[in-house]
Amino acid sequence: MSGLIGENNGSYPFLNRFSTKTLRQLLREDFTSKEPSTPESDTFITCVAEVVARREGADPSIPRFDVEAGWRSLQAHCQLQDTDSAPAEGDAGGAGALEADLSRMAAQWNQLQRGGEADGQQET
Repeated sequence: MSGLIGENNGSYPFLNRFSTKTLRQLLREDFTSKEPSTPESDTFITCVAEVVARREGADPSIPRFDVEAGWRSLQAHCQLQDTDSAPAEGDAGGAGALEADLSRMAAQWNQLQRGGEADGQQET
């Protein structure tokens, strides 16, 4: 199956009957739960999140986050732009690794916003 896991909600069609507010509450409860997750519960929660994301993506009243502007703001705020300086003692290039991780996550987020899968994400 291409695209998102919950695309067309084949496995959980009943999710479309719940309000977005209820689905967000399910996500919050899963996040705060101390219960261990299972592959099945992970798939279910991913489908819940995708239903919410699809609804929010179709709602023009919800502001879109500009990932590139956010990244520039984070760099300026955290002063990560100066990666040429030597890392502090005990810091084996942590700022560079953080910057690489944030760049990778921003790219994945952009791709997901366009409806694609993140690189390396397994299809199920």
